[in-house]
Amino acid sequence: MVIIHPGIKKTQQKLLLTTVFGPYGVKDEYAEALGMQMELMNNQVTREQGIHSPRTSYMTFPLYFIAENISVPATVLDFPRWKDFTEELKKGYTHVGISFILMNIYKAQRMTEYIRAHYPDMKIILGGYATGLSNLRDVVPCDEICPGEGIRWMRKYFGESADRPVRHPVMHGVSKKFIYGFPDGIKDSAVIFPGLGCPNKCFFCATSSKFEGEYIPFLKTGREIFDVCAQAERDLGCMNFAMIDENFLKKPDRARELLTLMEKYKKPYVFSAFSSAEAITACGVDLLVRLGVVFVWIGVESKREIFSKMKDIDIKALIEELQSKGISVLASSILFLEHHDRKTIYDDIDWAIGLGADLHQFMQLTPLPETPLYKEHVAKGTLIDGFPYTKLHGQDSLCFKHPHFESAEATEITRRAFEKKYLTDGPAVVNMALSLIRGYRRAVEAHRARSQQGLRWNPAAFQYEKSTSKEVDSFMELRLSRMRDRVLEFRTILPSAKIYAPNRATRAKAAKVERMYREVLGGRSAVDVIKSVVLVGLATVEMTRLCVGRLFGRREIVRQPPVQRIEYRQDQVVSPGKQVRGPDCCKKGEPAVSSKSGQEAVLAR
Repeated sequence: MVIIHPGIKKTQQKLLLTTVFGPYGVKDEYAEALGMQMELMNNQVTREQGIHSPRTSYMTFPLYFIAENISVPATVLDFPRWKDFTEELKKGYTHVGISFILMNIYKAQRMTEYIRAHYPDMKIILGGYATGLSNLRDVVPCDEICPGEGIRWMRKYFGESADRPVRHPVMHGVSKKFIYGFPDGIKDSAVIFPGLGCPNKCFFCATSSKFEGEYIPFLKTGREIFDVCAQAERDLGCMNFAMIDENFLKKPDRARELLTLMEKYKKPYVFSAFSSAEAITACGVDLLVRLGVVFVWIGVESKREIFSKMKDIDIKALIEELQSKGISVLASSILFLEHHDRKTIYDDIDWAIGLGADLHQFMQLTPLPETPLYKEHVAKGTLIDGFPYTKLHGQDSLCFKHPHFESAEATEITRRAFEKKYLTDGPAVVNMALSLIRGYRRAVEAHRARSQQGLRWNPAAFQYEKSTSKEVDSFMELRLSRMRDRVLEFRTILPSAKIYAPNRATRAKAAKVERMYREVLGGRSAVDVIKSVVLVGLATVEMTRLCVGRLFGRREIVRQPPVQRIEYRQDQVVSPGKQVRGPDCCKKGEPAVSSKSGQEAVLAR
């Protein structure tokens, strides 16, 4: 059904797309502190690693996708403070779209109540993972709820054709990045969304449930992905890409076509990706290396084989092979599964740590609305009545009645799991540096050995085979150069990691990695030495801040992401399928970006 609001001409419509207001990671009447920083890593991957934790805030990607793909003039307001939000409303919008997760529901509630009180004619649209809540309208006043991936629904809502091709925005994915207190570069990588959803249909997965177990491709072919990469290289100077897709390698033909084009045009792009163990096994690790995958996130879930994606796979051996070939691994597992008792949960934690992944995420089993797990608990009556939405982030208390654990016990057990991983394997950044230098050394040696043995890459079979050709594998030489660049990025952090290592064993590990760097790359340059010294100084300041904070009961240094505001004035006709940055439509050659109160608001960072 096409909706055009009475009394509002289409040309007069104006849409504000916003996230909930900050500050984030601060306990107040609207939110919790634990688990609620706008940071993936420090929240639930490198938690308890103190100053060693990479501090990264990612932009709210769906808002930019929607703004890029509708003709209604739109403004994206990402990470606003309350004053930013209220000042923005004064600019005269007909519609306001708010994207949020359940944990931020009371922030969304405050925003919508303010709109109702001060701008009663504005239409309120809610989106994001909170839309699965059956009584959402009772908690957060609104006019509409935007389901699914949002783009097609928004097009229909504003009277546009829903089925025209989706334009992929060209944008950096990170809004803020720190390591040891140093504001690390954020302009070296872009983000790519090949598609949404996952057909694996894990019973706990909110993403699979949100998209009804279907995979919705935005970029259906390797050619389409390559075109986005090429435009990001032209527009942003990026060669590194975060591939945001629940299981990118589940469609291996698309990945193979992408590699074929990269080889054809000599473009050794670099990727971080999500993938399941069975998809990686089917593709083969050598394909990933050649493709340029340097980081992969794998859901290992539990020692007990209860997921088909792990069936008959030696996950420890797979992780070791990936690392030995230069691919850092982030493994994730679930605590407080139904079979966990006071012995098996610690067995699972020890098993997870024993996998030796560079990073490990521990998440509590959390029945979120729409998932089969949630429906099961509703049917059994085992959800805890009145459990606060603000604690539904998988790092605090349990929201259901577990047969072997009290709800509040989960907080400390989860924290200790992260702490044990850290004390056992040391800082994640050291583990990643180790995988990189091992992989680079092995790749150089393997490339030399293949040349001597007459092995060449067969692009038709996607494997190395005996050949009489004397042609040099020039693409692999480009790949080795990119691998070396990434290895060097980690070199300056090693002295800080060694000095502030949590114990003797992890300090020795950092020293070992430093020696490997010297053996493979030679001595450090004067510039690298200076950078390392500066970083040690900043790490010392960071450690002091952390220790002082803990004296006052604060376990973490809380950082706020910068406010970002981008206008999309869709007053140009764009041919179907053409990749265009929406903000570039404002004024040719000049992005529509505003700075507020000294806070950076940079287009596509």
